[in-house]
Order: sequence, then C-alpha cells, then structure tokens
Amino acid sequence: MTQRSSKRPRSGFVAGIRYRHFDPYEAYNPIPWQVTAILLALAVWGIVTLLTDSQLAEAPPKIGEDAEQAAVEAASGSADGQRLFTAYCSTCHQADGAGVKGAVPPLNGSHYALAEAEVPVNILLHGLDGEIEVSGSVYNGRMPTFRHQLDDEQIAAILTHVRSGWDNQADGIEPEFVAEQRERFSGRVSPWEGGKALEDTFGVADTLSSSAPSEEDS
Repeated sequence: MTQRSSKRPRSGFVAGIRYRHFDPYEAYNPIPWQVTAILLALAVWGIVTLLTDSQLAEAPPKIGEDAEQAAVEAASGSADGQRLFTAYCSTCHQADGAGVKGAVPPLNGSHYALAEAEVPVNILLHGLDGEIEVSGSVYNGRMPTFRHQLDDEQIAAILTHVRSGWDNQADGIEPEFVAEQRERFSGRVSPWEGGKALEDTFGVADTLSSSAPSEEDS
C-alpha cells in the first residue's frame, strides 16, 4: 500500500498550548509614506480645483454685469457712456479705442467717428460690412447692428464717450438726434456696404477711394 504524502502543518504542544508551524511567507510590506503623502496631496488639490471651478462658474461674467448696469442707468435717464462702451464695444475696439491691427479699425482718431454726427450714429444703428480705410490701414470686416439692442439714449451716450475720449475732440450727440436718424433710415435692413456707401450717403470722405488714382492722373 503506497504511503500518501501529507502537507499538513506540523503541530505540537508548548507549555500545554497547542501550536501549528506554518511554512515561511513574505512579511506584509506597508506602502511607503512618500507615496501616501503624494496621494493625499493630489486628493486635496483635486478638491480645491473643483471648489474653485464651481465658484467661477457661478459668478456671472463682468461684461454681463456692465451691460445690465448700463441698461438700468439708461432706463433711469443716466446712461453711462463709458460703461456702455465697455459692455458693448471694448471687446473689439479695445478699451483705449485702438482697435485690433488688421482686424478691427480704431476709434481713436477715426474720421468716421469724428465726422458729422449722422455718420457714427448710422454706423452704430445699422452696422458695417465691407472695406474701409481708417488711419491709413484697410479693414474688411463686419460690424454688427445695434438698432434693436440699444435705445436712443444708450447710443448717444456711447458715441458721446467715443467722440470725446482718448485723443478725440468732437461734439457729443443727443438722444433726440439718434431718434431722428433711426426714423430717417427705418426701412434699412442691411449694414452699410463699406466706406464707399458711407461716402455716397453722407458725403464723408472714403480715404480708400480718395487715394486711388483718377482717370485724369492716369
């Protein structure tokens, strides 16, 4: 009869207490404290980031505050041209009226902004889409219309700020004049087609076409 091997742990008695002897095994290795510290730091950083992002998401954008406050001031008869400009115009034309080179024409020193009041009023009312030259540079973009978004007093306040701000020195504009121009071109549904359209309608010099050689010069 073949003897069967046994792998049972050995046992015995020591001081009347039964014990079992097991084969050696690898001792428990605790996680190094450096790793624990890194994991804890990452957890804290993640919580702080989530809380910060949540607070930023809940805070309304500053431009929205400016636009809302400007609308309240306009309704109360105290429209703030600078605040309105910041809310509706400074993103493109910049706070200093310098515009964006090659993309957005400047308002500081612009002969369109400083022309007869009907010119800037109607540009703001109906927008502009086409090629114009301002301060020696050519721009070909699209300015949105504000006739539905801004009332007469708000438009007058913005343009008064533009015409008297930075290096500009031109007369302010009254809301009543804006109302007259709004009625004058009430049937217009499209933007002005560049500087040529402004010249044809208002007589303001289109420096782009004025600088072009005439037939007599050729």
